[in-house]
Amino acid sequence: MNALIHQADRYVVIGNPIAHSMSPFIHSNFAAQLGLPLQYERVLAPLDGFAQTVAALQAAGVKGANVTVPFKLDAFALASASPNSLTPAAEFAQAANTLKFNANGTVLADNTDGGGLCRDLNRQLNTLGLHLEQCQVLMIGAGGAASGCVAAFQQAGVQHLTVLNRTVDKARQLAQRAEAIDLPAAGGGLDTPPSHFDLPGTPVVIVNASSSSLKGDVPALHPDWYERAVLVYDMMYAAEPTAFIRSLSKLDLPCSDGLGMLVFQAQLAFEVWTGQSPNALETLTKVRQALLAKAKQQ
Repeated sequence: MNALIHQADRYVVIGNPIAHSMSPFIHSNFAAQLGLPLQYERVLAPLDGFAQTVAALQAAGVKGANVTVPFKLDAFALASASPNSLTPAAEFAQAANTLKFNANGTVLADNTDGGGLCRDLNRQLNTLGLHLEQCQVLMIGAGGAASGCVAAFQQAGVQHLTVLNRTVDKARQLAQRAEAIDLPAAGGGLDTPPSHFDLPGTPVVIVNASSSSLKGDVPALHPDWYERAVLVYDMMYAAEPTAFIRSLSKLDLPCSDGLGMLVFQAQLAFEVWTGQSPNALETLTKVRQALLAKAKQQ
């Protein structure tokens, strides 16, 4: 019997810094669920050496890579070179977080961030008897994290997207790009009330895609938005609730951090690489436990 049949396929996560990444924990758990021999490790790439790092990994027989800060734009640029291929999600975001290294030397680049977010939003909306197809989204922020989700919102059937940002022009530009892929959208400043826009009467899902929680800040959102909201979601996560979620504690609103998005985007990447889908909820429970345990040790 050929021993190579049992050889573990190698996957990595590339970033700088990278020591904090929970991706090895997540993907190792996925592989264990499915009984797959898989080796997954962190790779610290030099800030000016992403392409060289990827070339070395391909040469070493690595099958695929997750890509995190600050290399998502580099991953997109690398895969934009023919004859590599890009998914529509990566194309819209102009950024990639998942690379699949094909046997012929080409690279497939995907962006699973938005798809992971939508899976987690639908998981939580289902408990309310809702689905993204029945909702509209208010997105706070117009940077890379926000643009990485727009194509997924369109695919998920979101009825309307409102983008609010400190820099109004950036919000409007992202809204125009959303409309170009047939997702009705509008943009404005953070304090713009919902009455300013011609919105459908459907429930609102609020998504904080800004970096405010990293700084401990709370977006100065017009309060009328919360009256129409059925779910508030912060893409950031930590062992303790983020500043944004803490600020809403007096409102009777379901709130969530972004840990589910992390696990579901990893599930999508795993599907791209292996064609198999692990149980993300089982892994999410274990990741949450690990995050809390780590916080207690610090």
